[in-house]
Amino acid sequence: MEVRLHDSIDEFNSMAGPLYRRDPITNTIELTLLQAGELPDGSLLLTVWDSGDLIGAAIQTPPYPLACNALPIDSAGVVAAEVARVNPELAGARGARAATAGFAAAWNALTGSEGHVSVEERLYRLRSLRPPVGVQGDPCRATDQDRGLLVDWVEGFYAETFGHPRDDEAGRRFVDAAERKGDRFTLWTVDDVPVSMAMLRAPAADVSRIGPVFTPPERRGHGYGSAVTAAAVELAHRSGTADVVLFTDLANPVSNAIYQRIGFEAVADSVRIDFRLPG
Repeated sequence: MEVRLHDSIDEFNSMAGPLYRRDPITNTIELTLLQAGELPDGSLLLTVWDSGDLIGAAIQTPPYPLACNALPIDSAGVVAAEVARVNPELAGARGARAATAGFAAAWNALTGSEGHVSVEERLYRLRSLRPPVGVQGDPCRATDQDRGLLVDWVEGFYAETFGHPRDDEAGRRFVDAAERKGDRFTLWTVDDVPVSMAMLRAPAADVSRIGPVFTPPERRGHGYGSAVTAAAVELAHRSGTADVVLFTDLANPVSNAIYQRIGFEAVADSVRIDFRLPG
């Protein structure tokens, strides 16, 4: 088994793209990254080969974990060894539970680090939209005038969901990058005041992913999150994208329940494992 590293996103996409597109629902994050056509400096792109046949691939963009969805479990050892050689400070891994746990075990054995499960997620796919009824307010597309609000809410989402320290500059980069890539933000407003937000990612392999979805704590409990998510789905459908997916935090039973009520069905579970040295 051989691991190859790639400097060119075009070269990597020509090899790994067809592999990811075999399951565009499960590999939505990886395909979204490749759809952008450019990656941050320091990104890691690798493929796994066996007797000349491509059998796996993985992507890591700073500061995020290694995306392990398309890694065969029996490749964990050779992949961990190659990643440790080029990026010994890898912060973590994420993806399908079995593949990610296998890589994490190999990484920890090789580097002496400890793995900590920080997030467990569930991937949902829309089957038939059932918009909530009786929710006060209306949807609208976010505009340039809403940029400060979007930055605030994006940072609120990442702080709450992943425990990230607030970084408004990172939030501004996120919102600006979303605009360049063709991602769209939908707001839910009550009396022209925004109360909730959903981001619809540009489609990749004919799949659009919703997220982040954020409602400020003081606005929760009124159905705004369900309503703005349904509005984002309708935007995807009007744009010609039939398949819509999203991730939820398994530790949040409320979000898992509300997305199921509006027509999303579970596809697969994934896990994020963070690495840290003992002591």
